[in-house]
Amino acid sequence: MPVTRAALRLLVAGLLALAVPASLFAQTAQPSGQGSGEAYYAFLMARHLESLGDNDGALAALQRAAAADPRSSMVRAEIAAFQLRRNRRDEAEKAANEALGLDASNADAHRVLGLILAARAETTGRVPQAELAANARDAIDHLEKASVAASSASDINLFYTLGRLYIRVGDNEKAVQALARVVSLNPGSVQGRLTLAQAYMNANNVEGAIATLEEIAEDEPRVAATLGTYLEQVGRPADAARAYATALTVAPMNRDLKFRRAAALFSAKQYAEAATAAAEAQSQHPDDLRFPRLRARALKESGAPARAIEVLEPSAKANPNDAATQFALADLYNDAGRVMDAERTLRQLLMVEPANADALNYLGYMLAERRQQLDEAVRLVRRALDLEPDNPSFLDSLGWAYYQQGKMEDAEKYLVPAAEKLPKNSVIQDHMGDVFARRGKWQDAIGAWQKALDGDGDDLDRAAVQKKIDGARAKTR
Repeated sequence: MPVTRAALRLLVAGLLALAVPASLFAQTAQPSGQGSGEAYYAFLMARHLESLGDNDGALAALQRAAAADPRSSMVRAEIAAFQLRRNRRDEAEKAANEALGLDASNADAHRVLGLILAARAETTGRVPQAELAANARDAIDHLEKASVAASSASDINLFYTLGRLYIRVGDNEKAVQALARVVSLNPGSVQGRLTLAQAYMNANNVEGAIATLEEIAEDEPRVAATLGTYLEQVGRPADAARAYATALTVAPMNRDLKFRRAAALFSAKQYAEAATAAAEAQSQHPDDLRFPRLRARALKESGAPARAIEVLEPSAKANPNDAATQFALADLYNDAGRVMDAERTLRQLLMVEPANADALNYLGYMLAERRQQLDEAVRLVRRALDLEPDNPSFLDSLGWAYYQQGKMEDAEKYLVPAAEKLPKNSVIQDHMGDVFARRGKWQDAIGAWQKALDGDGDDLDRAAVQKKIDGARAKTR
């Protein structure tokens, strides 16, 4: 039996009346009341037709509603929202401005304009930054007006867009508030949590970022890589390694995640586990020289320096032009007391890369430590400083080379700025104390040696330093 027009009116009204009260049309109708009923019916019919996929029919119905009730801002706002859903932004913007011309507080029209301007604010290409910033500010203004409406209370897209805009303009506190709203509405939203974590990081609240991601990391391994980065920043490398392991469950062949996990284990002083992780990755990615280098370092720290050299030597031999691998092998040789092998490796590296500042400095410092070829040591470190004039480690090396030559004034000239730049470096402070002592500045020497004891302690003979302090105090008495 065909459906009559009257029956269709009742059907559509019954389906959609709860969403759009007829009183809103009556408030803007003509004094006689004519037009509001027709506008209301056409409005509801438009939504029904759109739900059926008849977009042309829906737009025609909305246009009939606008003609029937020319003072209704809600109809214009609905046209704007409809056009935006169809990605017809120019038509959507025009209708939204018409709606605001009738009612400056229309939340739906503000929402449409805010979303359009937000998209413009993220445009890539040759758009002036001032224009992008203006679009962002205007978008925020419209979306803030839309957000206070009761109808927007659960509008995730609105609050997510607002949060991104706040990040863009640097209003991190408001960004956190808007994005926290998104997460509260949809606790499982991966993108919402990642963006909220970014807002927390921008606000220098790393713990907030970590808590945001930890809640879903086990169920959503996609966030675990970002979580691992944040955990490393707060000095939790063991937790970071576990997060990277979780991330690898969804990206098992991601070599960067494998390296970050092995490096985090190394930072956590879990050297055996780091060596194992690096070895597994090396077998899967034999072309990636990061893994044998990290594996060798972990083996060395775990008390197996000979095994570390055995692991790295084949990679160094196969890749003679890879500076990082050659440098790492030279370091292993030097630590193992194979100084001639270390010197040979560094000189070979400098044949390939004459301007490698780290290699120049390392070789110069190594010669100075051995009190051999001191003139060459000075020349090597000076070449390194020509490349990196303010590097405090290089300044220390040059000062120490001059100390070994007996040139105390020159030694102090370079060691003072090195010690100032790296006050927690125990070795540099120890060197500084030795120079002061040779110049008879006993109180300054005691102060520098005490800083050495209070510093990082790396490569420091604490008993020898304490003995020097006791001897200096005896002299001052």
